[in-house]
Amino acid sequence: MLSVLLLALAQDIVLPESVIIAPRANDSVTATVAKVQHLSGEELRETGERSLPRAIAKAAGVWVQETSLGGGAPVIRGLLGNQILVVVDGVRLNDSTTRYGPNQSLNMIDPAFVERVDLIRGANSVIYGSDAIGGVVSIWTKRPPVSEGDSAGAELGLTAVTASSGLRADAVYSGSAAGFGWILGGTRSDWGDLTIGGGEEQPFTGYESEGRFASLVTALDEDVSLRVVARRHRDFDVPRTDKLYAGFGQLQPKNADYRYSLQDRSGYLLSYTDESAGGLADVFQLRLSLHTYVEERDKQKTGSDTATFEQDDVRSLGVGADWKLTSGGGHELTFGFDHFADRVDSLRVDTDTTTGVSTLRDGTFAPGAEYSSSGVFIQDELRDLGAWDVTLGARYSRYDFAFNEFDGGAYVEGDFDSFVASAEAARELGEGTRLIGVLSQGFRAPNLDDLAQDGDWAGGTEVHNPDLQPEESVTAELVLEWSRERYDASLAAFATEIDGYIGRILTDEGDPATTGDEAYLRINSGELSLTGLEYSARRYLGEGPYSLGVQAAYVRGRQHDENEASLDGVHARRIPPLFGRASLRYDAPSVDAKLRWSELSLVFAQEQDRLHPEDVSDPRIDPDGTDNWATLNLDLGGRMNESFDWNIGLHNLLDERYRVHASGFDSPGFGLVFGVRGHF
Repeated sequence: MLSVLLLALAQDIVLPESVIIAPRANDSVTATVAKVQHLSGEELRETGERSLPRAIAKAAGVWVQETSLGGGAPVIRGLLGNQILVVVDGVRLNDSTTRYGPNQSLNMIDPAFVERVDLIRGANSVIYGSDAIGGVVSIWTKRPPVSEGDSAGAELGLTAVTASSGLRADAVYSGSAAGFGWILGGTRSDWGDLTIGGGEEQPFTGYESEGRFASLVTALDEDVSLRVVARRHRDFDVPRTDKLYAGFGQLQPKNADYRYSLQDRSGYLLSYTDESAGGLADVFQLRLSLHTYVEERDKQKTGSDTATFEQDDVRSLGVGADWKLTSGGGHELTFGFDHFADRVDSLRVDTDTTTGVSTLRDGTFAPGAEYSSSGVFIQDELRDLGAWDVTLGARYSRYDFAFNEFDGGAYVEGDFDSFVASAEAARELGEGTRLIGVLSQGFRAPNLDDLAQDGDWAGGTEVHNPDLQPEESVTAELVLEWSRERYDASLAAFATEIDGYIGRILTDEGDPATTGDEAYLRINSGELSLTGLEYSARRYLGEGPYSLGVQAAYVRGRQHDENEASLDGVHARRIPPLFGRASLRYDAPSVDAKLRWSELSLVFAQEQDRLHPEDVSDPRIDPDGTDNWATLNLDLGGRMNESFDWNIGLHNLLDERYRVHASGFDSPGFGLVFGVRGHF
């Protein structure tokens, strides 16, 4: 029915061939390459990585932590989980159940359907709202071409990865006719258990997944379009690796069973974009969205006769709008609003494995849990303010929540709000040299994972707290950029202070002779300080096709909270060590070359022994610290003929055995990646 309506609206109109994004997502006049990286789908495919988070990590030089093979959480400026915001087509993927620490959200976006990824470092809460303290990963899915004539084509891809004995296949069919365009696609992946350095197999890592994608666009006028997007991704039987084998400091695994038997994420978007100048704005976009997420878990603790099935069902309705207007006096205004409403249903079934008797209980989230957020923002870009370009912004947000207490308890409701602002200034210091200063506030509103969820933590139980307040941050950043004909580089120094950091305190030790009966309460426990440096550079060698690239990042963190007696605080949790990447790259002068590109890269990380007390007790982390490591990798690709492209990756050439700090398993050993893509 929807496609019939769109065809009826379509006219003989040609839309420009470009990635149409939300006005708020456009780079500001003070944007820097140190802060914002644009990664094309082609760049991500060239990495040869099997998942989107790993591809982003390699292409952008970002640290990614994996608790299981089916996850992959970017760590940006020392922060991860619900302190990093993931956005898809202008709509936030984070919902009211997104948890602190590693999660699988980014891994559930199929790389085959990604047109571009914008990686934004540092606080961006003015534009994007809650969770954008450490950064934003903004993903733009493929948009079909729209033309006057009829056209159609197909794209088929196959990737094989020996280190995980895995295959991924994808197919995309696209076309256009009379001002109407479409893309239909699907993917299927089967990943076996991982082979780590030295040839040993890491159990409890393999899983299967599938995805579906559809994007429809119709031109209502020369500069006006309507787009519909529908996507669904499902992962099956993803093991929680760190729970299923004995980690550091353990004689046996914590669990006999811990699997995400189903992770099912869907997203639906209707967006209206008007790029015709005049009226209230030069550009306007309205977005209506529905996101759903179903997670099912099968769990059984080691030595227990109780098998537990848990299910969480999250539905999030959203509406958002952006306007961009160029006014007199060199002002460019961007303003808008967004509203999201979540409903969470949760259940738990305990089954006695000796008798087969099942008991229905409240789930991990309190019954009737609801959560809503509303926000308005404005950003003003001022060009040529003397010798400076300036960007100013502000946002107000409000949050409401409600739920029934566990076991038939009282009805609870509450609200909180937040106001944040930012200022950026940039000026030319000389030809090809630019200085940028940033001062920005950020925040993370407590969500239902904090306010209305009881669950396992540190072997015991953590208890929700409906009296929490938002985490609030201030980030100061100074960036130097150099741009020459054959050389460019950037150096960024930053400092972030987070107040009201949400942590936990021990409220009940339980029986001292028994482990696993401790109780913890979530509270706004203290402050977190982060400082760091980020450097990137690329130099082209002579006039030829070769270039050298370098990326490096370093973060230190100190945490002060009610759990620590030390006035100086303790090291922050899960902070990556100094890490980086150096590469030698070749790019052929012709895109039709048999060997179109190649890259030899060295990826490295220093030892990390600056551990938080919870890091020391984390079975994923060696209590003596994580060793330094380095891997050598070769990737290359080209064109077989006018229809087929190919790529080959030889990863971890020296078969180094190592672990990415805070990950739940050792990293892949030597592996071959082979990919082929056909265009018809």
